[in-house]
Amino acid sequence: MATPNHLSEESFETLGADQLGRVNGGYSDALFAAMQHAVGMGLTVNSTVTGGHATHSYHYLGRAFDAIGTESQMQGYFNWAKTNVKTTELIHRNQFLKNGKPVAPIGGHDGHVHTAI
Repeated sequence: MATPNHLSEESFETLGADQLGRVNGGYSDALFAAMQHAVGMGLTVNSTVTGGHATHSYHYLGRAFDAIGTESQMQGYFNWAKTNVKTTELIHRNQFLKNGKPVAPIGGHDGHVHTAI
């Protein structure tokens, strides 16, 4: 692979195998673990940094994901996440937890679970 003219091969530090094993696309370990757990429960992660979100959404900071599945799967994940993950936002249907505390629902989350860490 060619290196851009303004950079040299020596400009880059090579990651060791132990470091490469922890690379997860720029998401925090906690967010990536929650994503993996959601998938393990049968959900599909359908939105991370793309899609139509509020202007200052955690999605655009790489700190949130949305997951879809059956109603049972989504509710099951919500129930698991509210007790096992330290979330900034956890939203599904009329359930909205902000920093672990219930707040007024905001709508628009009937068909997915929103998780921000």
